[in-house]
Amino acid sequence: MVYLKAFVKEVFRMYSTVIGNGRTLQEDMVIQGYHVPKGVQVVFPTLVTGSMLEFISEPQKFMPERWIKQSGDNHKLHPFASLPYGYGARMCLGRRFADLEIQVLLAKLVRSFKMEYHHDPLKYKVTFMYAPEGELKFRMTPRDN
Repeated sequence: MVYLKAFVKEVFRMYSTVIGNGRTLQEDMVIQGYHVPKGVQVVFPTLVTGSMLEFISEPQKFMPERWIKQSGDNHKLHPFASLPYGYGARMCLGRRFADLEIQVLLAKLVRSFKMEYHHDPLKYKVTFMYAPEGELKFRMTPRDN
């Protein structure tokens, strides 16, 4: 289950379902040389933060291993490398349940089926969240159990 947890974290880093996390500025700020007044709503998009070199090395590569702690490994990932459930005091309260539910579903699918995807890369529609546009075309072959 360790690798499965890391796999889910890496999927959320690269293919977040949420557009971003928003906050209302409590005081005037200067961001990248621009004055932003108190009260303005700012959003940091999760697809951007998950691909910034300041937060994660080799962001273009799908590497679930980066989330697995190795003995003697002092490397820590920046908290902004993946924010599928938000950050701070307003973080999603159901995040642990959601993660567990995803892991159980994936474990059951992988145990029961061989899954293949041989189609064009997914296109996404953007609403309040990112979602695949059109059908998901997987080939699922039952495993002999």
